[in-house]
Amino acid sequence: MVKQSNKISTRWIRETRNDFRAFLDETDFPDPQRMGERGPVFKYPEWLIMFIAILSVKLKIKSYVQIHKMAVKYWPVIAQGMDLTPISERQLRERLKKIRHFPGKPAAFIFQLFPELE
Repeated sequence: MVKQSNKISTRWIRETRNDFRAFLDETDFPDPQRMGERGPVFKYPEWLIMFIAILSVKLKIKSYVQIHKMAVKYWPVIAQGMDLTPISERQLRERLKKIRHFPGKPAAFIFQLFPELE
């Protein structure tokens, strides 16, 4: 049996990222700057973590380690125009849990915004 690898085009990522950002801007989505009142300031914006979650659903990724590998692989497109190094696996896992995104049981916001990913 041949193992299939999930692939996605950089063009799709770029276009979806632009549409996602435009939607968040249009709806005045609040982008938290820190974890709680006294928490540390986020280096990686919340919308970026949400977008990584969207990509993981599109690619049907089943573990946090695989989500991180995907994020690193497509980082130049995901974080285009931002001066950021790839997020660590540990930090990405914590941030995904914070938005209630679990591999195999994605956050509800994803299917509200992108019903075709179901």
